[in-house]
Amino acid sequence: MDLLVFVLYLAALAWIGKKTAGRIGTAEDFHLCGRSLGRVPAALSLAATEFSGSGLIGGAGLAYAIGVSGVYWNLVAVPAWIVVGVTAVVTLRKLSLDTLPGFIGRRYGISTRRLVAILQIVEAIVFTAVQILVSAIAMSTLFDLDRTVAAAIVTASFVAYTVAGGLWAVVWADVLQYVILMSGIVIGLLFGLNQVGGVDGLQATLPEGHFDLRRLGLMEPLAWMALCVYSYSTDPGYLQRAFATTDYRVARFAYVFTGVNYLVFGVCVAGMGMIAAALMPGLLHQDEALPALINEVLPSGLKGFFVTAILATTMSTASSWLAAASSLLVQDLYQPLSGPLEQARLLRVSRIATLLLAAASLSVALVTPGVVDAVVFSTLVAPAAVFAPLMLGLYWKAARPAAGFASVLAGALAGVASHALLYKTTAGILGNVHPLFFGPSVGLLVFVAATLITRATSSGRQAPGGPRCSQGHL
Repeated sequence: MDLLVFVLYLAALAWIGKKTAGRIGTAEDFHLCGRSLGRVPAALSLAATEFSGSGLIGGAGLAYAIGVSGVYWNLVAVPAWIVVGVTAVVTLRKLSLDTLPGFIGRRYGISTRRLVAILQIVEAIVFTAVQILVSAIAMSTLFDLDRTVAAAIVTASFVAYTVAGGLWAVVWADVLQYVILMSGIVIGLLFGLNQVGGVDGLQATLPEGHFDLRRLGLMEPLAWMALCVYSYSTDPGYLQRAFATTDYRVARFAYVFTGVNYLVFGVCVAGMGMIAAALMPGLLHQDEALPALINEVLPSGLKGFFVTAILATTMSTASSWLAAASSLLVQDLYQPLSGPLEQARLLRVSRIATLLLAAASLSVALVTPGVVDAVVFSTLVAPAAVFAPLMLGLYWKAARPAAGFASVLAGALAGVASHALLYKTTAGILGNVHPLFFGPSVGLLVFVAATLITRATSSGRQAPGGPRCSQGHL
């Protein structure tokens, strides 16, 4: 029965891929839904994309390990979505962009555009790999499959409909996956609470420390909030939805809807993680908490439905990031070098790029050690490095092209170096500042210094304009 539910879900995805393939006539249809994405599909698709395997499996695993403080992994996203949605996203959507590197290239030059595109592709590969890993963990736990086989099955499934229907297929698959996911986590929470004896039973079973909201301290939640702000304003998997909408009002609504929806998602996920800690203490890996809980408390049929919910969130996010990475590879790296191309060839190149990027993500997934660390690392590679140049490029007219390239490169290198060598491993301030603050701070300092130096040496030149200078598609 459980397997039948999952098979029916895969059949529905295949049908979506087949139906949406007929809507793809141009590369803009494939990558941006022809810029005709409406309010409801945009909002549900963005929410499904964001409610990823790291938020579900990683969030539940964190609550399993440390208790109610684990809810911050998801709840810090609420203000970030709303603030970014009513500020930067509105400005970016008004520019009719194809990709974020397109704007970066207009402000800082072709070299910076290529650098940002490469960093974002690396980020997309890692983040897609995280979703594949989460799916493989769930399937191997609940269906007794080899993890490598499970990863291959999931990858083949979301690649098939993404290659066929592009972003249109991804969006409508997301709508289905949103409904399955939100239904699944509510059902899982209710069954888990019943098994543990309600909230009173949970409090009686778990140690007092599991109910301490201060257990994480201040630095980690603040760093996670910064991660959210960086990601939601720069990540291609999210911005592609904004650029595909009919106008900035739809993009703003989708962002605010996702932020508010996070209140329900975050509380349900943390609750299930704590229930798993009460019922099944001593798991070898915390990321196995949610699959183990579902295997324990749900009956046949509903168990398959929840597995499908887990896979829905991971496949939704994976396909979204895969589509975004394909757009970056084709529009920011391939097209500027190849020159004007016929639409049929552009579509063919886009589909081939999607397949190659999926293979790279699957390879990374097979060697990725953990969910939360992988998400933090992928954010250091691109969003944290791009955030300062993006904001300054949007709102500071004096920003100079040389400053953009230097800032992105310095921010990325500093963030990765802090993550690998400094944070929590050395004494003093360098060991105490989270990489998600260290990298962008270095990038910001380099940006300001480079801008001031450039202005001093070329005072006779007119500074590039702000967003007003961008007309048409970038």
